Amino acid sequence: MGIWETLALDMDRHRVVALVGAGGKSSTLYALARQARDAGRTVIITTTTHILPHPGLLCTDEADPNRLRALLERRGVITVGWIGKEGKLTGTEALAPCLAAADVVVVEADGARTRPLKVPAAHEPVIPPEARAVVAVAGMDSVGESIGEVCHRPELVCALLHRQLTDLITPWDVAEILASPQGGRKGVAEEMAFRCLLNKTEEPQRADYARQIRALLAQQGIQSAITYYTEEERGGRCLF
Repeated sequence: MGIWETLALDMDRHRVVALVGAGGKSSTLYALARQARDAGRTVIITTTTHILPHPGLLCTDEADPNRLRALLERRGVITVGWIGKEGKLTGTEALAPCLAAADVVVVEADGARTRPLKVPAAHEPVIPPEARAVVAVAGMDSVGESIGEVCHRPELVCALLHRQLTDLITPWDVAEILASPQGGRKGVAEEMAFRCLLNKTEEPQRADYARQIRALLAQQGIQSAITYYTEEERGGRCLF
């Protein structure tokens, strides 16, 4: 079963999916795009922050829907944005042309500097108003480690959890961060579906942590999926 199905997301109803959080957003971005393409949809990948571009996908800064549609007819999946000085992709917050051209748009809407867990700063995340689903990602390699060592914006994590930098992260902490309006749910409008993805569960202990977190989220009515990516799948390298 694919991530779309596991998260109970519908490619027709949830045409724009935004990814926030930490610990596997980019891998999930490309996995969602690959699965949508395999289902016969045309897909645009973009970002409201900065991400490494996928070497196997065409990147265009085109803003005309007709030209975007023509590119999609030939390629099926494209990236919309431009490459900056540091070699990172800067996308667009104006999704109307993308929606007019593609069946599905997937957006990386947050940054974490490769850390597995985070609480967003005041300016984060940048969820486009067109989003119909938001997926908050967390890496299970954060559990059992200290807040100061593995979290992005650890001071904000401490403030939310009322903990210290040296405290070890528990499954309950991860569930609280993901479900919080100051954490994973920050900026998620009422009309947007909200889901969580518990990633990096290739080890049995991490999978057990994820099951505990999924149960805690379910108590709050939040649907989640447990996953991991192989070395080849990380960053979507083998998908396109």
